[in-house]
Amino acid sequence: MYSYRIVCALVALTIGVAVMAQNNTNSPYTRYGLGELREPGFGRSQAMGGIGFGVRDHASINPANPASYSAIDSMTFLFDLGISGLASHFNDATGSRNTHNGNLDYLAMQMPLSKFMGASIGIIPYSFTGYDYSLTGTTKINGLSDTINYAQQYKGTGGISQIYGGLSFRLFNHISLGANAIYLFGSNSYNRAFSIVDISNTSLTTHSTSEKINIDVSSFNVRLGAQVFGKISKKGYLTVGAMFEPKMNLHGTYDKLILGVDSTKDALTSNVFETPMQFGVGTSYTYDNRLTLGADFLYQKWGDAKYFGQTGALKNRTKISVGGEYIDNPYGKTYFQRMSFRFGAYYSDSYINVNGYTPSQMAVTCGFGFPLRSSKSMINTSFEYGIKGKATDTSIKENYFRFTLGLSLNEIWFFKRKL
Repeated sequence: MYSYRIVCALVALTIGVAVMAQNNTNSPYTRYGLGELREPGFGRSQAMGGIGFGVRDHASINPANPASYSAIDSMTFLFDLGISGLASHFNDATGSRNTHNGNLDYLAMQMPLSKFMGASIGIIPYSFTGYDYSLTGTTKINGLSDTINYAQQYKGTGGISQIYGGLSFRLFNHISLGANAIYLFGSNSYNRAFSIVDISNTSLTTHSTSEKINIDVSSFNVRLGAQVFGKISKKGYLTVGAMFEPKMNLHGTYDKLILGVDSTKDALTSNVFETPMQFGVGTSYTYDNRLTLGADFLYQKWGDAKYFGQTGALKNRTKISVGGEYIDNPYGKTYFQRMSFRFGAYYSDSYINVNGYTPSQMAVTCGFGFPLRSSKSMINTSFEYGIKGKATDTSIKENYFRFTLGLSLNEIWFFKRKL
């Protein structure tokens, strides 16, 4: 029976690999860098501002810090699946636009290996790319007083996902160490077209050019984690955690095709793109298994990561997250007492540079955990409202609303019944 369930879970994970390749955004900002970055976190974490480095819970999966896997109960199997939807409103100095889309967000499972060890495997997004917009303008011709009208069309799709497999073990009942082996895969497609719409009072010939760039990623990395935890009072429980990922070369292929007056084609296979060295620290405090408060700090050194073969094109990124959860009574008799109420917020710098401007992002989050009556499983919801950038002649402001619906299955798989 157990092997049958595990096979079903692996089949679901395989299906998720195919579905996750689709993009889940429609933002002009994803034209830059590797797209819109997503931190590893599931429904519970997303509703709490994205905290995770110092979070340790026996009933939820937390890939942000692999040291958390050892918190799982010795007879518990966890399976977590989430879908999300995104609605965005963009505006600048000339107009506005609304978009919406959705996709599978994450898929993972976790199980104990012994009383002191836990393991997890899953698929989560690394970044999304999705945009489709055009620009028109007028410019002067070199050496002439006449002007021409031109149009530029930009379109991009794709995404990079990561499959992880992690182990964690507990030492001395107060220390946990863990590691995730990560396989990154996916592709991004960037298309740009330029055309002359009209020419006045000249004999110049109209022409158009197009540029198409394809990036296919297939690479490995590792995420290391550590947590120190224990009681600091009769009802108080404190966890302090840290995470580290080294810089990694994104192996794969890079193709660039330019069609027009002078057609060219370039192809490279390595030393073109890198993911940054990053580290994070966080802490959480739980009182009486009812109230949890936490905070995270993340630093990503994108300035040293190669982008189109060069360093310095991207910016170092920081992110600060705070969040909490309240349960009136985890063992209460009424449904309302066992519900989870979650809240949070975060602020993040951007790692991209748009014409000398680096857009920042801030958001507030909230969510609920609805326990299923017949088991320890739970339906998790999270709501996020955020603002990215600002509206000017050269930049765009994005107001967005993201909704995530997750199902966290918590079952006893390793218990042998006796007659």
